[in-house]
Amino acid sequence: MFREFFCRGGSTALWAWGGLFVVVGYAFFLASVKAQLNEFYERFYDLLQKGGDIDPPSGEYADTYTEYRAQVASELKSFVVIILPLVSATPACKWARSAWAFLWRMSLMQSYLEVWDTQREPIEGASQRLHEDTQRFSSGLEGCLITVLDAGFTLCVFTPILLGLSKVVAPPFDMGQLNDMWLWGMAFTCSVIGLMGAALLGQKLVGLEIANQKVEALLRKDLVLLETTPAVIVGTRPSSDDRYAAFLPQTYFRNTLESMQKNYFALFKHFGVLNFWLSLFDQVMVIAPYALVAPLVFASDPEKRITLGVLMKLSNSFEKVFSSLSVIAENWGAINDFRS
Repeated sequence: MFREFFCRGGSTALWAWGGLFVVVGYAFFLASVKAQLNEFYERFYDLLQKGGDIDPPSGEYADTYTEYRAQVASELKSFVVIILPLVSATPACKWARSAWAFLWRMSLMQSYLEVWDTQREPIEGASQRLHEDTQRFSSGLEGCLITVLDAGFTLCVFTPILLGLSKVVAPPFDMGQLNDMWLWGMAFTCSVIGLMGAALLGQKLVGLEIANQKVEALLRKDLVLLETTPAVIVGTRPSSDDRYAAFLPQTYFRNTLESMQKNYFALFKHFGVLNFWLSLFDQVMVIAPYALVAPLVFASDPEKRITLGVLMKLSNSFEKVFSSLSVIAENWGAINDFRS
């Protein structure tokens, strides 16, 4: 599939490599913007914390508060400068990304049509594979590749930040040689636990998806026959009305519909269990860095005390690293659908 798009030559290859450059470049740009916003959060929250460190304004502190207000306005302007390029570039990059995935699909379809031998008996379901599978490949490619690139660049950008914070923020207990990387190690360990839970609870999803595709294909085939050549499904009207009732469409399709209902409800059940685990684990990981580090804002030991800005920077960095490491677990359902 790679060769049919990237090695085709002419304008197709130009779109293929140019689109790949745009997709990768946008992912890197997005990760760098996240890093800039992370630094902004630290400065901004540290500035807000200063407002509570002095007495209510009076003649003595009026100039101080005036200066703080000016600093807040300056930081908000810097926020606009950071996100303005992102707001401008995102629509164009998303359009290019969608067009790139669609052109890849069109290239695949053209390649398959070029080798379609009309003199041979076609493979059963070939038309469906050519139409639906290339369509699903295109949509899956756009979602999967973008997710992986975003996670990869985000991890590369935020790993040094989180490792630096591990040296500044004291761990809840002595971890020996891991003290200088305890935050990153915690994010990695938690992501592994999340993936193991997702793999265990979602282990039957591929089989259920395949079973559903089979029964859907059978239903679609019989419905086409019912529309084009109904005699194949219901036969011709026999002399006995009782026997005729056995050939009615609703009778013929009863087993197929029952099988479809059984398969889908089994799929819904397993997806429900998987989504419950992922939702619960995500909420636990939202509060985890605060539970471990927030008390250090009020630590009695000045050497261990941290500022509000450091806390927010740590929480945001931890969330970015954990989300990047957990990209497989978070998309386990979609991955299994793509595999099936």
